[in-house]
Amino acid sequence: MGNNFTEDNARAAERSGTFASNGASAGNPHARQLAAHGVPEAMWPMLASHGVGPLVEKLGIIFSEITADRVVATMPVEGNQQVAGILHGGASVALAETLGSFAAAVHGKGLKKPVGVDISATHHRAGVTGLVTGVCTPIHLGRTLTTHEIVISDEAGRRLCTSRITNMLLEV
Repeated sequence: MGNNFTEDNARAAERSGTFASNGASAGNPHARQLAAHGVPEAMWPMLASHGVGPLVEKLGIIFSEITADRVVATMPVEGNQQVAGILHGGASVALAETLGSFAAAVHGKGLKKPVGVDISATHHRAGVTGLVTGVCTPIHLGRTLTTHEIVISDEAGRRLCTSRITNMLLEV
């Protein structure tokens, strides 16, 4: 894992005060879970009440980059297949929604809570083995709505799925 996390390269407001707090890991009931899934410690206070959630754990999603401009995570095909043995389309959509929601949360700077209001996905080819990688980038970042595109690729770099999510930003 590189230095691609919010505390390393995002705007100062994202590093100081908004998500970060002194001793963020102290007393966080989900610290072990958050660390295991690659969530940067600066975001732990925002996730203290619920961690990454049980679905992220079940799917095996691991974050490698979380910034306002880009959220990246991987997910194994193994364990997330449909009956035909290929990556389940619903697992791809769950990965996309996870990335889009994290990206919207970073944009909301801990002051607003994202809730998904629309998601779509086009499945281009089957995921068969290994890890898939989702890359989430913003299309629109507003005061009350965000829209992100998520591209999910296999280890050979072939696009498996393109998804788009819109989140409403609610006051906390």
